[in-house]
Amino acid sequence: MDPVLFTGSLIVAYLLGALPTGLAVGKLIRGVDIRRYGSGSTGSTNVYRTLGRIPAATVVGLDIAKGAIAVGIAWAATDGNEYAQALTGVAVVAGHSWPVFSGFRGGKGVLTGWGALIALSPIAAGVTAAGWVIVTVTKYVSVGSLFGTTLGAIALTVLAITGLAPMEYLIFSVVTAGMIFVRHFDNISRLMSGTEQPVTEPGKPTRARTRHS
Repeated sequence: MDPVLFTGSLIVAYLLGALPTGLAVGKLIRGVDIRRYGSGSTGSTNVYRTLGRIPAATVVGLDIAKGAIAVGIAWAATDGNEYAQALTGVAVVAGHSWPVFSGFRGGKGVLTGWGALIALSPIAAGVTAAGWVIVTVTKYVSVGSLFGTTLGAIALTVLAITGLAPMEYLIFSVVTAGMIFVRHFDNISRLMSGTEQPVTEPGKPTRARTRHS
């Protein structure tokens, strides 16, 4: 494996993950800075609560694509090296969660992580999709996200241990799940205190809110 291409794929993955899709969609579609609304997150849940279904669906698609594309780049650049693909998956989720382009205020990393997982292991990604069912039933995105993340990590670990996936993918499984749980720290606290807000009707702002000092 060429160390230059390996390092380059990690850098590209972080920068790709750091592209502020939620921020860009908010400004292009509605002319708002999504960081000034709701939770302040640039993730799809806050976009849905603030801007509505179509902007949120756009962010969902872009965030998933970021993860899958990043792993695909690593696969092409390193001749399919599993170690490089796993670390690239970690890098793209880190970029999405702590993006250099928007003051290190990003999303939770769930969808981007899922996109990377789709590229790494479609089977584990399919198991992770159970999180969508939990969101539908409970109306709590955080619950579904954490549930799906846990299932995906377990599935990928089992696949690796049984030889159905490369052992190197355990790096992605453990580290990415850890980052997603860290990004959900506030949500977990609110769930424990009973103050977490469910997702109900999408919002429909029409212009940016002025921030007062």
